[in-house]
Amino acid sequence: MSEAFATGWAAAWNEHDVDAVVAWYAVDGMHRMASGNTYHGADDVRAMVQRTLGAYPDLRFEVRRAFATEHDFVIEYTMRGHQESVIGDRPGTGGAVEVDGVLVGTTDVDGRVSACVDYLDHLTIRRQLGLAD
Repeated sequence: MSEAFATGWAAAWNEHDVDAVVAWYAVDGMHRMASGNTYHGADDVRAMVQRTLGAYPDLRFEVRRAFATEHDFVIEYTMRGHQESVIGDRPGTGGAVEVDGVLVGTTDVDGRVSACVDYLDHLTIRRQLGLAD
């Protein structure tokens, strides 16, 4: 794997290309949020991506650092956008969000994500939206 893996991930999200984000995963790939939600397979991942892009119409990811071996990866990122509609238990406030996160995962023999955990700081999001102290 190369740096192109991480930049491809960010580009797919930044272009709001749902199909490209879903294609980053193996057909039976798993994406787990460290906060608890888990998405299994292309249909679940697609729904998560669509929900996220719907809530954050100007969503952008910046890759800060990335490390990869043959089948393992880590992507440190900053996520930015304005939450315009409900996502999870957070109402759409229109507020700006800038939060750091880290993806840690494994890939299959085709270089697609078989499993990853997304360590996104949801408390910071809530604070920035005025929903927590």
